[in-house]
Amino acid sequence: GGQFKREVTVDGQSHLLLIREEAGAPDAQVRGAQGPGWPRWPEPSPDPSPWPPQFASWADAVIFVFSLESESSFEEVTQLHALLSDLRGTSDLALALVGTQDKISSSSPRAVEDARARALCGEMRRCLYYETCATYGLNVDR
Repeated sequence: GGQFKREVTVDGQSHLLLIREEAGAPDAQVRGAQGPGWPRWPEPSPDPSPWPPQFASWADAVIFVFSLESESSFEEVTQLHALLSDLRGTSDLALALVGTQDKISSSSPRAVEDARARALCGEMRRCLYYETCATYGLNVDR
């Protein structure tokens, strides 16, 4: 995973994005890896939750990304959303669901149909859905 900072302007107002890229939920392996200005993870606790409650409390937006070619990545997003909902609720969070693909082909077929992803977005409430493909530049700047 990685950490990125990016300033964006939305409706004429500047916002600083602090972005954590994770393969799965944040866990004890990355707790000490934050740079200056990043929230510090506490020492591991007996709580078996893969997300420390502090992560849920400082996030203002969450972008869930899954592979359109992987049923298991879609299921993981469903589980992570449920966990986040349990930790803090999501009514005040901006949510986005992004289905990504490299090249869908006969050797690597699409596993998650558009209707299923949009249905999950509906369950998440106030959630935007995008499909993206870096190979072809589809929705990479949205």
